[in-house]
Amino acid sequence: MDPDPQAGVQVGMRVVRGVDWKWGQQDGGEGGVGTVVELGRHGSPSTPDRTVVVQWDQGTRTNYRAGYQGAHDLLLYDNAQIGVRHPNIICDCCKKHGLRGMRWKCRVCLDYDLCTQCYMHNKHELAHAFDRYETAHSRPVTLSPRQGLPRIPLRGIFQGAKVVRGPDWEWGSQD
Repeated sequence: MDPDPQAGVQVGMRVVRGVDWKWGQQDGGEGGVGTVVELGRHGSPSTPDRTVVVQWDQGTRTNYRAGYQGAHDLLLYDNAQIGVRHPNIICDCCKKHGLRGMRWKCRVCLDYDLCTQCYMHNKHELAHAFDRYETAHSRPVTLSPRQGLPRIPLRGIFQGAKVVRGPDWEWGSQD
């Protein structure tokens, strides 16, 4: 694993609250999804190194720890938005070629892969452990079976959502 936990964080990644979360309902509540919009930098008083700024889909925008003070407020939900691809992998459930975002490889079944959407919708045996690949060249992270774990519904902007202008809108009335 990379010794710098922020090294892999990029603007555009979709995130949810993580293990060190202590910020109440800033994310709109458990299951809230946001987008990394800025990376902390050395010497910045408002966004120091090892922090990131997140724009939550529900409207709040603030910074969070990504290794700062040894804490990690966020977990990666999806990285397809930043162009991550697994070009030679096919989802064995929905049959999409060239997975976008993370790859989920079953540790029990021979050569069985899922895309993020199929993994998150429990399209394979919940008693099986999986390896998660964040990129086509990353080392896998082994995840325990999900059988019996509570499901947390996601809340955010997803395909088909009705949207309005956000805080960064700069184009007058052209919409």
